Amino acid sequence: MTTENSGTAWLSTTAGTSWTPPEIDFTKPQTARMYDYYLGGKDHYAPDRETAERVVAVWPGVGKFARANRHFMHLAVERLATVGVDQFLDIGTGIPTSPNVHEIAQAARPEARILYTDHDPVVLAHARALMNSTAEGRIDYIQGDLRRPGTILGHPCMTGPEPVLDLGRPVAVNLVAIMHFITPEDDPRRIIAALMDPLPAGSHLVLSHITAEFAPAEVAAAAQLYRNQGLPAHARDARALADLVEPLGLELLPPGIVPVNRWSPDVSADPPPAPLYTDAEASCLGLIARKS
Repeated sequence: MTTENSGTAWLSTTAGTSWTPPEIDFTKPQTARMYDYYLGGKDHYAPDRETAERVVAVWPGVGKFARANRHFMHLAVERLATVGVDQFLDIGTGIPTSPNVHEIAQAARPEARILYTDHDPVVLAHARALMNSTAEGRIDYIQGDLRRPGTILGHPCMTGPEPVLDLGRPVAVNLVAIMHFITPEDDPRRIIAALMDPLPAGSHLVLSHITAEFAPAEVAAAAQLYRNQGLPAHARDARALADLVEPLGLELLPPGIVPVNRWSPDVSADPPPAPLYTDAEASCLGLIARKS
């Protein structure tokens, strides 16, 4: 099913899907296509590649950041699914890159339901690739702006007679590699609170974020290149991320806030798994926090 809510597309596996891809400005770089380029994908154009290559020139590890971040997402979703979480709200979905959240979650929980959302029309143009749910589960995709979280939780797919997610049961909110595009003026703590406050105990927040702690010059130069293109970019350190999460009463789960290249769901492993990359190469922090 595809509907329009104030111009916002809504796709669902509860019925057939058909829609006209949106008009996209291919003359300017876009974050989703640049990220796809870092991952070695094929859904990007000359302005994306040109800007991405300028980022690579000042931050040679940016491709390793993208891969390490993606690996963290896989591990975090798998960890939550294996302990019983079967509802995921994935914000800032990006261009589909298999395995996606639903593939990981439904491998452990075939009945899992996933709501994908992104504000970039580029992602909508590729969203059909996300619509391959198990028979027992459900997948929806909507266009939504993280800076206006009420439009996501208040969307008809959530408030109608058959909502994609049941807010009476735990939900995992994925904010993976998206909050560094939220500026201080956007009030990031307000955004996270607006998403987590309506959810019941047992819900989780999965968050990853670029940091300048380990390669300050490289990350600062890359962030400036993004801003020069009108793309907001704001690195935060572990203390800043804790300040976003802990005042909301969310409990950081082991191993806490750590570089994504060293994050592991098995905190008791001795010796710990060998990291994929160095901290400087990944320059990204990850966490899972639980609502009590």
